Amino acid sequence: MPELIEVDLYRQAAERALGRTIKSVAIPNETYLVGDSDLSKFRKAIYGRQLRGVRRIGKLLLLDVGHVSVGMRFGMTGRLIVDDEPAIDQLLYTTNEMQEKHLRCVINFEEKGALSMIDPRRFGNVELRPDESQVGPDAARITAEELTIFQSSSASIKALLLDQKRIGGLGNLLCDEIMWRSGIKPTRTGRTLTTTEVQLLASTIQATITELTDRGGSHMGDLQSQRRHGGSCPTDGCELTRDLVAGRTTWWCPEHQC
Repeated sequence: MPELIEVDLYRQAAERALGRTIKSVAIPNETYLVGDSDLSKFRKAIYGRQLRGVRRIGKLLLLDVGHVSVGMRFGMTGRLIVDDEPAIDQLLYTTNEMQEKHLRCVINFEEKGALSMIDPRRFGNVELRPDESQVGPDAARITAEELTIFQSSSASIKALLLDQKRIGGLGNLLCDEIMWRSGIKPTRTGRTLTTTEVQLLASTIQATITELTDRGGSHMGDLQSQRRHGGSCPTDGCELTRDLVAGRTTWWCPEHQC
């Protein structure tokens, strides 16, 4: 599942197409195009325009084309392909084969090559002029001050971390790793967080993203191999607890996460 780290790798790969002019666009199933533009308007807005910028906000990839932006959301199984090369070699919990039937969006360029989006489970989407204000502060640069809003919420801390309007970029794997490293129980409510814990959470988010980026992905955390029945905490050896939090499978240590 692509989280902030993977989408940033997509951003880096897409930068290879900077300066190219869009020749054609194909979206085989128009339901993959969301927002208030149909395929005809989408094509008209970007046809013949130059790709002048590539950005990432949270898990949203933004292609700046002419004077408009194209947003790509990758859901659970989306991958970016640039000039027939995948931006990342593999993605957990999905097929890593590049099958034509899984192509959701293809942008062809005048000069050469193409930028394509593959999404087997179709949880992602493409949108012209997405509302960037709907994405919260980027997790890679989050501050303790920005996380203080958690302290007024009755939602679980993990649910708050997963809420892209509150903090952009975190998915299930990063959340479990961050909370395990922080020693904070994911089912606790935001209003139970102390000022010290908020500061710890912010610093752990940044440090975890930096470390796992260097390792190669969101799936490279210390907890990852133990996220299973019978798995044990890498810190104290205690058997991990499995919960459903915010609709997501959650693994945590009952010994040191409190």
